Amino acid sequence: MDWSYSALARIVADQPLPAMIVDLSRFDANVRRVASRLAERGKALRIATKSLRVPALIERAASLADSRRLMCFALDEACFLAEEGFDDLLVAYPIVQSAELARARELTERGVRLTLMVDSIDHLDRIDATGGEGWRVCVDVDVSYRIAGRHLGAQRSPLRTLAAVQQLIGAIERRPALQLVGVMGYEAHIAGFPEQNPFSAWLNPVKQRLKRRFVEQTRAKRDAIGAWLASRGIELEFFNGGGSGSLDSTSIERAVDEVTVGSGFLQSHLFDYYAQNRSEPAFAFALAVTRRPEERFVTCQSGGFIASGEIGPDKAPLPIAPDGVSPTKGEGFGEVQTPLEIRRGSEAERLRLGDPVFFRPAKAGEIAERFSHYLLVDGESIVNRVPTYRGLGKSFF
Repeated sequence: MDWSYSALARIVADQPLPAMIVDLSRFDANVRRVASRLAERGKALRIATKSLRVPALIERAASLADSRRLMCFALDEACFLAEEGFDDLLVAYPIVQSAELARARELTERGVRLTLMVDSIDHLDRIDATGGEGWRVCVDVDVSYRIAGRHLGAQRSPLRTLAAVQQLIGAIERRPALQLVGVMGYEAHIAGFPEQNPFSAWLNPVKQRLKRRFVEQTRAKRDAIGAWLASRGIELEFFNGGGSGSLDSTSIERAVDEVTVGSGFLQSHLFDYYAQNRSEPAFAFALAVTRRPEERFVTCQSGGFIASGEIGPDKAPLPIAPDGVSPTKGEGFGEVQTPLEIRRGSEAERLRLGDPVFFRPAKAGEIAERFSHYLLVDGESIVNRVPTYRGLGKSFF
């Protein structure tokens, strides 16, 4: 697909805007690149569905990568994907509500390989209280960096020491209804820590030094867990880690045998700022110019699209075409309109009412909640129009 403004504009010329387009050649290349790199290192791929949220793209990635292992972000999402034909589903966050656990029980009894995340005795008690046998569980280990009382990483699991992990695994082994099938140690402080961020360039040298330390500490912690499991003769189906922002460092670890990737298939712009990420941008959305409030400004219909996480300018979409437009500092991506300033002498000076402006989102999955369909593009032709979760009437959170 040609990513010049004229080519992009031709693709959406007859489409209602806003619209999201996916470059299938780049998407496919990104999936193949990731799958090949992991295969070379003897690691399995698990697809992060939260970073896609489009069943057709999940299925396409699974087929290209020859992996039907999915990491889901909600139990109801797992139930939905089971109906779509997937049967290896890891729910990455603990479920504690009795109604959800009852649905998980139904899925398990249907023969779906559903795995629930646990990090405490309380989680085990709630699963046990639901009844039934053959509960598959994965222990979530905290591998964040802690120094001088400060916690650098996601506030997820309380299992911060090998002793704590051993204690919980021992409790699982004493419960005949539960089966330990996996361990996950997600390095959020590495996978979510861009060290080449142009929005805070002065911090990048510090981030690079910290990241090297984070990688070493995380590897040591996961290796210690792996060595202990081996010494006990405990065989797991998977030891999971990784993310699109930490693919290279995680995939060379001894203990980890499965790596999760999702955002790197579409390559939202935040992932341009990671040294370990080699994917190409594969999707963008278009907004229509509907106003010309001043000579140096245009205003587009629709707005928002700000990514989650710590608030900062890198969470906003990135204008990519035409050249020469930038969001205003005072208004940014507004609730229902987005004003853009035009640079003198730029391609954007030719914008007229009705013309599209193209942007890349900061994160890959959340943006799907704003669109009912994605347009799949091969060359300069739209070859399919596929529903997102939203387009199918699904809203899991």
